[in-house]
Amino acid sequence: MSKEQIRKEPEEKSIVLEITFEGAENVPIVFASNVFVSHTEDVFLITFAQAHPPYIVRPTVEQLRKLGTIPAQVVARIAVPPSKMKEILEVLNGNYQQFVKSQRGEV
Repeated sequence: MSKEQIRKEPEEKSIVLEITFEGAENVPIVFASNVFVSHTEDVFLITFAQAHPPYIVRPTVEQLRKLGTIPAQVVARIAVPPSKMKEILEVLNGNYQQFVKSQRGEV
């Protein structure tokens, strides 16, 4: 047996580095009452917007017809690769489940 045949390939080792978010306190927090998600093969596009319905007490059909649409002010658009979208969904779901438990006093 030659040395080439008994040499083993080095094992791959993954390195995990901690991410620290810098400047987050300088980015304004905005309220979004609406979220729209679209996607292509390469990216998920998440659009956050504020929409405030008009305040009409007991609207008539005529008033609603005239209204047409409700404008929504876009406050952020985020593009996410599909590889990260699954992670985002898992994190959001975990946080939401914790929130629901805390609201029921199950913490």
